[in-house]
Order: sequence, then C-alpha cells, then structure tokens
Amino acid sequence: MNDATNTPAAETALGIAQEFIRAVEAKDLAAVDAVLAPKVRQLFMHTNATTSPQGVADIIAGRRRGLCVAEMKDRDVLAYTEALFAKFTPLIWRDHEWTSSPDGREVFFHGIGDMVLARSGKPYRNSYVTRFDITDGKIVLMAEHANAFLYAGLRVTPNGAELRGLLRAIVRILTPWESARSGN
Repeated sequence: MNDATNTPAAETALGIAQEFIRAVEAKDLAAVDAVLAPKVRQLFMHTNATTSPQGVADIIAGRRRGLCVAEMKDRDVLAYTEALFAKFTPLIWRDHEWTSSPDGREVFFHGIGDMVLARSGKPYRNSYVTRFDITDGKIVLMAEHANAFLYAGLRVTPNGAELRGLLRAIVRILTPWESARSGN
C-alpha cells in the first residue's frame, strides 16, 4: 500500500486533492481512505453551471451555487466511493483543470466524466466542479457540483450510504438552520 500522505506532492492541498482523483480513477480504496479525514463530508450540488467556462468560474468564485441533493458523512463517503467502483468501468475524468484558493486550503477541480455504466455499457458523461477543503493534510469537505439528473437518469440502485445521503439533503431543504445551497 502506498501511503499518499507521505509523498511530496500530497504535502500540499493541491497534491492531496489530486491524489484523491487519481485514487478514485485507479479504484484504489485504500488510497482514497488515506486522504480523507475521519469526519469528512461530501456534498452533491445539482447545477447546470459546470458546462460553461463562465459557470465554472462563478462556482469557483462563490457567485453561483447548486442545490444539495445528497450529503455523505464520515464512513459513508468511503462506502459511496466503493459503490462507484462497482458501478462504473472505467471511472475517469478528462480535461482536468485545477485552481487553488489564495490561502491554499481550498482546491477546485473541473473535469468531464468519461465513464461507462458497468452493468449496461451505457456511457455517462457529466461535467464536474468539485471544491476540496483541506485541513491538517486531509480532505474534510468535498462539494461536488454537477447535473444530478444525469446521474439519477442512469437508474442505478442506490446503496445504503447513498440513501442516507439523500435523506440528509432532504433535511437540509426542510430545516431553516441548514442550507441546501451553501456547499458547506
């Protein structure tokens, strides 16, 4: 097992976020786990803004937000990721673009999914912008912006982690003290 947190590239927030994407594409669950904080959260924000350069820039600048459709927490993030490994082959993003915040704690990834649903061979193409928040060398938050309806249209049965994530998003929508649009 390669401990990604000891490599020079992973000593920066950008390197940690890049290692996460590399590990997901390689379907390396141990490497994914190595860069996640124990109390990690992953938000799935529905938006169509990821398909244009201005929309991507607006998301990165915080001028545009999506609607939270799922919120994974703690070990559910890893369970969701493991389910992706089984659902898609390959599991790849093309045209990687990376941006870091001035303080280096937030990293933004833009990529075009080039995936195939394993059970049917159906192509799945979605455009993503993901914000990674890094604290103490670990990912504490990922806010993934994409068209959630494209994923839902695959009609893939959700696992337990995904169902819990959907319920958390409903709570965000129904409770005034939570925000369904913050990405936090």
